[in-house]
Amino acid sequence: MKFKDLLKSGLPFFVIMVSLMLVSCAQNSQQSAQSEGGDQATASEQAATTQKASADTQETATAPGSSSYELYQGQPVSIKPVQCGSCHRDEYVKLQNSGSKHRFDCLKCHTKLHAYIPTKNNYKEIMPKCTRCHGLKHGDAFPNCLQCHTNPHDPLNIPFQGVLQKVRNAKGKKVVACEVCHWNPEGKEMADHPCKHNTEVGCVGCHVTGIDATKHGMKPTCFACHEPHVQGQTYQDCLVCHRPHSAKNILQYPEDTDNKICGSCHTGIYEQLQTNHTKHSDLYCADCHVRHGQIPKCQRCHGEPHGAEIHHQFPNCLKCHIDPHNLPVNP
Repeated sequence: MKFKDLLKSGLPFFVIMVSLMLVSCAQNSQQSAQSEGGDQATASEQAATTQKASADTQETATAPGSSSYELYQGQPVSIKPVQCGSCHRDEYVKLQNSGSKHRFDCLKCHTKLHAYIPTKNNYKEIMPKCTRCHGLKHGDAFPNCLQCHTNPHDPLNIPFQGVLQKVRNAKGKKVVACEVCHWNPEGKEMADHPCKHNTEVGCVGCHVTGIDATKHGMKPTCFACHEPHVQGQTYQDCLVCHRPHSAKNILQYPEDTDNKICGSCHTGIYEQLQTNHTKHSDLYCADCHVRHGQIPKCQRCHGEPHGAEIHHQFPNCLKCHIDPHNLPVNP
């Protein structure tokens, strides 16, 4: 029915208005439904795109030849010292060249790896303690191992600055730190037989200022300070008579010790024996002087060759013979 016919039919005006409003609402509902369907389609398309991108990324990460694929294949294994050395090269090289007993698995000492946190300053906490394996190896006088063994990765290389300070020994006496470890025999010898080696020179004089004395354990030869007694003398020759830590306590030397060796110190006596040749000149010094400093009696070899009466009247042979190294010779 046309709008004009409705007016003629006499229907009330408000009925017409209601009809128009219903038609308008129906049109709006149809447009809204179409819009909602479009939004849902867009959301579905976006979700599908995201899933495809994620799948593409996952496929790339697991694809052979990609960096992620190569780095994270296989299972972790316990590292060996050579792997530690790839970062800690200095420590590895020191251990490699040290010759010490510390050349074992790094993890035996370093039970906590990569645990240092600068903000906590926990370096001392995570570092292994020497006493865990060694205890106080050198006694209570040395509670700080790193005082001498400054580098645990090269523990036998001991700089002398660590041992020069004085500490108390077992008797409570203040001594250089060397003596605490090297008391017997070195320290005891120096105490029992004082000489310039300990009263004036000390440990430092030989073991630090000697030739090539750069680290603990260096043993200089006597010739770093002393001239040899005879040409061609070796350090081992010195040790036949002398101990470095009790040098004046001359050892028991062989009976066939070369007279030139004795003559290097006893110069005047040696020259007399060579200049005034007697039967004594043909003897080794050690034939008469069995021990260093011993002055023998003439009777030990000669007995009483002039009879009892003469020897009773002249009990001292040297009253007549004056000097056994420079005997009077009959004209």
